[in-house]
Amino acid sequence: MRIPMKHAPLAVVALLATTGAELVAQDLLVQAKTIVIAPGSTITDSAFLVRDGKVAYVGDDIPGEARSGARVVDYGDAIISPGFVLAATTLGREADLGETAFAFTPDLRAVEAFDPWQDELLELAQYGVTSVGLKPASRNVAGGVGALVKPGAERGAVAVPEAFAGFSLNSNARSQQRQPTSLMGAKEMLRESFEAARLGVQLGPDLAELRQVMSGARRALVHADTFAELNTALELAETYQFTPVIVGGTDADRVLERIGKSAAGVVLRTLSPTDRIAELTLPKKLAEAGIPFCFAAAPHQLRLSAVLAVRHGLDRRTAHAALTRTPATMLGQQALVGSLRQGCGADFVVHDGDLLDLSARHVATWIDGQLVDGAAPTAKNTSKNKKDS
Repeated sequence: MRIPMKHAPLAVVALLATTGAELVAQDLLVQAKTIVIAPGSTITDSAFLVRDGKVAYVGDDIPGEARSGARVVDYGDAIISPGFVLAATTLGREADLGETAFAFTPDLRAVEAFDPWQDELLELAQYGVTSVGLKPASRNVAGGVGALVKPGAERGAVAVPEAFAGFSLNSNARSQQRQPTSLMGAKEMLRESFEAARLGVQLGPDLAELRQVMSGARRALVHADTFAELNTALELAETYQFTPVIVGGTDADRVLERIGKSAAGVVLRTLSPTDRIAELTLPKKLAEAGIPFCFAAAPHQLRLSAVLAVRHGLDRRTAHAALTRTPATMLGQQALVGSLRQGCGADFVVHDGDLLDLSARHVATWIDGQLVDGAAPTAKNTSKNKKDS
């Protein structure tokens, strides 16, 4: 019911009487000696301007008027880089993100099981993770539609409710209690479904999702580890003309040429110092073959994974991209996350040194222009901000 203005509380009247400019959140000018806008693109003794949670201007493009009116956060000699993107995870909610009775559920929505107060989500910022591909469970051959979500200081938020489709050909998707019981059965289930979706006969919401994948409107993340699983995934992708993102890829070094020809990407599990040399050198082999890759599994090991890959021959730029730009691109969300370019969310992480040097300390994590973890220098207003070099 609409309340007549004469009966509205005085505080409400006062609020409505304010000008539009007074209701707009103040811009934020973030400064540091080194700012990595994207892997391979760095500015020094510079800044970027945050407006309404997004990067509005970078470096010399910042208008003088916007600069003079902004609240300033200066991290001095620290290094700022885009926040980390965790490409594919259930955040420990595997039981809630899949159907147990049926293996073919492509129209299920992972976002329906999203818990914005979940501890595993809210703990991500301390590891520099600012966005997550919340995926369907790997136990379903066609698991459903994944979402892009973000942690926060007190609660998380959904950034993109329908971001990608999830499929699985690994052993988790096969069961003796229901179909399919074998890899061949899983392949046939997907083949028949894609064929029906391509023909468009009696197209329901489930097959409509497959049409989205075949048209390129929806990215397809496919769980596959073994040589046979990987070849099956790539064969289906070639037949139905979609570009897959392989999740797992344990035997990827055995099919490098075929993966490269398919233009597929690979989401590797996070690395540990105790892993086999074959696992530690796989990132380098993928990079040499021109295959994009990133890491997903234990969020506290994301940065360590990139460092270990560098120690085993991977170049630093590709390692940095594997934490930021590459996973964002794999999810089809590079315009929103993964860099600090104009229009992207103001998601960034601050270290007191090179993030690929484990001696560098994590200082802060910001998401959508809000401090979520760590510390910020004293913010201030100034009309005498230093100019970018």
